[in-house]
Amino acid sequence: MEAFPWPGRRIKIQYCLIPFYFFLFFSFAAKAWGVEPVKIGLLIPPQEFKTSASQPYLRGAEMAVAELNAREGKQGIQFLLVLRQGLHTREKELKELHQIIIEEQLHFLLGAVAKEAILPVAKLAQEERLPFLAFPIDFMETISTGAEPPNLFWISPAPEAFQRAAVRTAAQLPQKKFFLLAPESNIGRNWVKYFWEELRRLKPDAQPVGEILLAKKVGDYGPYLRTILAAKTEVCLSHLGAKEWLRFVKAAQKQDYFKKITHFELESGNLESLVALKKDTPEGIWGISAFPFWALGWQETKEFVSRYREKNQSYPGLEALSGYVSIYALVEAMKKGGSLNPERVLRTLPGLSFRTPIGPLAIRPTDHRALWPIWCGTSTFISDYPFAILGDLKAFGPDSFHP
Repeated sequence: MEAFPWPGRRIKIQYCLIPFYFFLFFSFAAKAWGVEPVKIGLLIPPQEFKTSASQPYLRGAEMAVAELNAREGKQGIQFLLVLRQGLHTREKELKELHQIIIEEQLHFLLGAVAKEAILPVAKLAQEERLPFLAFPIDFMETISTGAEPPNLFWISPAPEAFQRAAVRTAAQLPQKKFFLLAPESNIGRNWVKYFWEELRRLKPDAQPVGEILLAKKVGDYGPYLRTILAAKTEVCLSHLGAKEWLRFVKAAQKQDYFKKITHFELESGNLESLVALKKDTPEGIWGISAFPFWALGWQETKEFVSRYREKNQSYPGLEALSGYVSIYALVEAMKKGGSLNPERVLRTLPGLSFRTPIGPLAIRPTDHRALWPIWCGTSTFISDYPFAILGDLKAFGPDSFHP
C-alpha cells in the first residue's frame, strides 16, 4: 500500500482565475480549521497500465495546488495532494484505499481512473461522505446511467456530446453518401443506431452506403478500406479511438484514401492523436476537440498553457485540464458553501458554476456531469505548432447537448 503526500510547489505566480476574495475566505477559514492542510486524495493508474492520461492529470492538479498555496501563503489554508496509484477495482486495493482515506484524514477525492473503478471508488468515498471528482481515462467509452452514488461528479466531456456534434456536422456537408465505422460494443452499436436515425432526420437525402462494427484491435485495415472505397462512399465517419486511428491513418495513406474520401474521426482532434502523428496527419480530416487551446484567445487559456509548458515541456491536453479544473471546482464549492467541510462541499457541488481555461463550466444537478463545450473542425498545419491542429472551428456549447 503506497500513498505519497504531494505538496504543491510554492511558486510566485499571479493567477487571474482566483480573485482576491478567495484569500480572504481561506484566511478566515484557516482560523476555524486550524493549521492542518486540506488533504485531497488523487488517484491514477499504475505505470504499467500504460495510459497517457495519468501523468498529465497529476501535473494539472499539482499545478492548481501550487497556485493556491502560493496565493494563500503561510497565513491561509494550504492544500496537499495525497497520491495513490492503482487500478482500484479489486477488493484488496479498495480496502487499502479506504485505510488511506481514514489514516490520512482525506477531505476530498479525485482521480483519472478506468471506467471499471469509478463506481467502486465512488461507493467507498460515499461511506466516508467524501465528494469524488472523476475523469474517466477512457471517457469516450464511459456513459453515465444516472444511477451513480450522489457523491460522484464527472469532470470530463460526455461521449454523447462528441456523437451529436459529429452527426450535426456531417448533416451540413454537401456530400450525400455516408459510411460508418464503429467499435463492436454496446456503445458502438448504440452510436450507429443514433447516427443513422439522426442523420436521416437532419439530412433527408442522405444515403447510407455501409457500416462496419470493428473488433477492439484490427489486424489489417486494408480490406475495410477497400470496402469503403468500393461502396462509392463520399463521407466516412469513424470512432476508432486515438491508438487505432494512428494505425488506420498509416494503412489509409498507402491507398491514397484521404484523397478520395472525406473522413471524420471522433478522436482525431485529441491532442494525443495530433502529437503522435506530427506532420503525418492528413489535412482536411474532420475531428472534435474538447480543449483546442491553439484557437482560444482568452487570457485564462493562454496563461494556463504557458505555465503548463514551462513546467512540463509539453502542451496540456484534456487530462491535464481536468486535473486542474477539478481542484478549482472544489475551491469554488468551498467558497460558495462558506465551509471547508466535505459534506457541505458535497451539497454545494451540484449546480455549481466556475471559471476555467475553456470558459465557465457548470455541474448539471441531474447527473453531476460537467457541461463541457466542444469544438469541431478540420486538420491543418500552422507554423506555431509541430503537429496538426483543428482549424475552422465550430463551437458546440454545453447547452447544445442537454438531454
